[in-house]
Amino acid sequence: MSYLDVISLERAKNYLRIDSDLTDDDTEITSMIKAACGYVEKRTNHIFYAREKVYTGSCQVKVYDFPINSITLPLDPFVCYFSMFAIFPNDKTVTLNVGYAVGEVPDELIQACLQMIKVWYFESEKQVNSTLIPESVKEVIDIYKRFL
Repeated sequence: MSYLDVISLERAKNYLRIDSDLTDDDTEITSMIKAACGYVEKRTNHIFYAREKVYTGSCQVKVYDFPINSITLPLDPFVCYFSMFAIFPNDKTVTLNVGYAVGEVPDELIQACLQMIKVWYFESEKQVNSTLIPESVKEVIDIYKRFL
């Protein structure tokens, strides 16, 4: 899976009001999709598609990524799940499958990505724009952020 399974090129072009037969900017729009999804994912720790990840720590492992789908055995019986993170207290390395299934990414996060793509596509060359991350996107990120 990839970010293009979360936001397809066709969906982004439709959001940008670009005709499907205009393909000159497809590579650039695809890059923007990946960048926007990656940005929101890194800022919130909501993982947009399921994948295996290895987490390490010195004497325990804290995992902020969400959602946790499965844990590779052996399972520590003392794992603590909190609202914003999970702690694996007796482990130095943990392998987890984390991320949303197709179609389960919260709509607010997808809309935040689409707004970023729109700003990047249409306003990146304007000199008056001091930020390329809209305030509405920052507000959504703050709501979904899994750490302080």
